[in-house]
Amino acid sequence: MPTPGKRDPAGRRAAILDAATELICERGASSLTHRAVAARAHVAVGSTTQYFDSIDDLRDEALQALADETEDDLAEIAGLLDGAEDPEDLPDVIAQCASIIREFLLDSRQVRANLAMISTAMTDPSLRELALQWSDQLTDLLAERIGRPRAAAAVAYIDGLTVHAALHDDATDTASITATLTALLATPDTPNTRDTHDTHDTHHTQEQTP
Repeated sequence: MPTPGKRDPAGRRAAILDAATELICERGASSLTHRAVAARAHVAVGSTTQYFDSIDDLRDEALQALADETEDDLAEIAGLLDGAEDPEDLPDVIAQCASIIREFLLDSRQVRANLAMISTAMTDPSLRELALQWSDQLTDLLAERIGRPRAAAAVAYIDGLTVHAALHDDATDTASITATLTALLATPDTPNTRDTHDTHDTHHTQEQTP
């Protein structure tokens, strides 16, 4: 990582943020300290407090940057789904989506970043929406085409693949991902599943409404 010049405040801020994201991927969000980030960014410790009010602010912005890195994959999947105008196109689309997911699982940096967001959100509910950003968006994309129960099952499977990839030397192969997604998306609807889901959501919303 190059050392940002003293007359390059934007560069220093970017270097600090990049250093924070790399530390999160390597050691988890709990590892962030002003001193550790400054050392990785090759800047004075005081620079971290100059550009970020607190270590929590730096952590949150770094996690957001990591979450945004997966948006390209999501856009690619959305494009594939939009192009599937005929039900007969679905098998090919599933195979292509499985390939995208496999590439994500092979990227250890992204896998570690995803798990860091999840583990941080478990103890800081304010970050839960960010941790669920990709999963929720993918669920919504799939739900428009295959219904929410199937979409939720498929995304839960993908979440599980991420944990599996973090704990094993090799990620699940594309053929297995394709076969499992195909089976999940072909699962028959359970009677009244959608009604039950909607009723639960309505009841939950009413409980939270003052």
